[in-house]
Amino acid sequence: MSKLKKVWNENKILFVLGAIILVCLIIVIVVSLTFFYGSSESPYGHRLDITEKVPLKDDLLKDLKNTLESTEKVSKASVTLQGKVVYFIITYEVDTDMEKAKEIANSTLEKFSDEELGVYDLQYTISDTKYTLMGAHNSNSEESITWSNYNIKEEESKEE
Repeated sequence: MSKLKKVWNENKILFVLGAIILVCLIIVIVVSLTFFYGSSESPYGHRLDITEKVPLKDDLLKDLKNTLESTEKVSKASVTLQGKVVYFIITYEVDTDMEKAKEIANSTLEKFSDEELGVYDLQYTISDTKYTLMGAHNSNSEESITWSNYNIKEEESKEE
């Protein structure tokens, strides 16, 4: 017992520092585990809780895709739901008028109820051989699709 007291008296500072380091290490491990592995929630957090009250049915998305693909001038269409954003990627046939392309995209709004339009954001990418156009409908907006400035694709010129 006297040997133990002698070691304690000679190394008090080292024992206290070791205890502090041990406590700090335990705190770092607990915080790290809580931060990285602590929750099994969705990466969206609670932002998608409203989508449980107003769910979009897969049938609606399939119907939108089929309707777009069966429309004249549309060569390919894709409709996907990610979080609370519905993405439309529409490829038109060669030389489709941009106004006609916008009109076809705007017609998709009619398939959604007012309640669904109030919850989900819609993102549109429409393209042709001459242009690519981006559009969006925000869930907080009562307006139709807002379109970005379009990009006209430049034709390659051959030098002779």
